[in-house]
Amino acid sequence: MTEAGFERGKRAGEALLVVSGEIDIATAGAFRDQLKKLIAEANSPALVDLSGVTFMDSSGLEALADARRRAAEDGVEVVLVEPSSPVRMVLEVSGMGTLFQVHPGCSSG
Repeated sequence: MTEAGFERGKRAGEALLVVSGEIDIATAGAFRDQLKKLIAEANSPALVDLSGVTFMDSSGLEALADARRRAAEDGVEVVLVEPSSPVRMVLEVSGMGTLFQVHPGCSSG
């Protein structure tokens, strides 16, 4: 069974969504809902920590792309924080990596 975890909070005063586990067809709906809530409460940027994501397929990418479009309409930038290796690979292969600003995690830099 596919599982994903979502935890919302703040990092340096900015809205944050920490995602863990697998983002695929079974969990993409919940991921999309969490992204909508994040964008609604964020001023800008809306931080999405993907360091704990072990797998992401095209449905996860679609949720991110939809969130980016929705956020842009609200004047909010979606920033990916420390994407895991599987997420980086999917972003690069899909060509979507250039659409998002990516930040290192808190422990870096």
